[in-house]
Parts: sequence; C-alpha cells; structure tokens
Amino acid sequence: MRTIPTAFLGVFAIFSVASCTPREERFESVLQFVSRTDVEKNDKGEVEQVDFEFEWDPCPGDQFQVVRGGKELAKCMEKYQKGDYLAATVKHFWDPHGFYRWDVEKIGDCSRDIELTSEGSFERSQDCTDHKMYGRSAGFACSRRPFKKLVGVCPFMARQ
Repeated sequence: MRTIPTAFLGVFAIFSVASCTPREERFESVLQFVSRTDVEKNDKGEVEQVDFEFEWDPCPGDQFQVVRGGKELAKCMEKYQKGDYLAATVKHFWDPHGFYRWDVEKIGDCSRDIELTSEGSFERSQDCTDHKMYGRSAGFACSRRPFKKLVGVCPFMARQ
C-alpha cells in the first residue's frame, strides 16, 4: 500500500482553499469630474482630505461616485477641471461580510489608496422609469439596486 506524503497533502489543501477564494478583478472605465470639496485643511491651508464627485459616463442610469482622498490625491487632481472625462481603474473585490465591493484605485494619472474602513467614499446609483396610470404620467419609480443592463456595461458594480 502506498501512502501520500504529508507535504503533498498540505500543498493540496492550500491550493484547494485558495482556488475557492473569490477573485479580485480590476476594470477600466471613464468618469466625468463633477465637483471637488476640500473637507479638511491643515493650519497652513493645505488640503488634508478632499472629496471628488464623479459621474460614471458609460454606465446606464444615474451613476455617481464620491471619492475621498488624502493630500496626495488632492494635489495630483489639481490639473483636472470640472467637466473633464478621466480614465479610472476600479478594484472589484470580495468583502469578508459575504459580498463583492468595489472602489476607485486610479483617476486619470492619480493613484488612490483604498482604505477599507474609512468613511467618505460612496456611490449614489439609481435607474428611474416613468410610472404611468391609464396612459398618463403619474410620476416615476427609481431602483437603487444594480440592474442587469448596468452590470452588463459596468460589471464592477455587481454585488454578487
């Protein structure tokens, strides 16, 4: 009877667990620069924290993103103007709470560190449709969940 070496079993076990771990992906997209808000300045008047609001131009519906960054991002982004379209790199990754998350890693040529526990960055996403009653407009209804068409064009917005 042959036995399998213990070292082989250990490597196999590690490979098996690693292959079940959800993967991390990066996506490229385009943002339109909407606004900048200096959140915090030091005693010299230098920006320490900044918020940028962007619209995801290619994504259907109204897809906005507020990105908070530190002084490096604030300084780097000075070269861009409101209305500019900027390339963006998005990191799509598994959250330990059991769902996928995504955040912006790069805007134009400005890198941004993702801080998983920091507050300030958030998305504002919705798709609205007209609500009609007996052929007449009676308002509208909006969904804030990522819908199939949105995820088809902007897959990083998927939560599952």
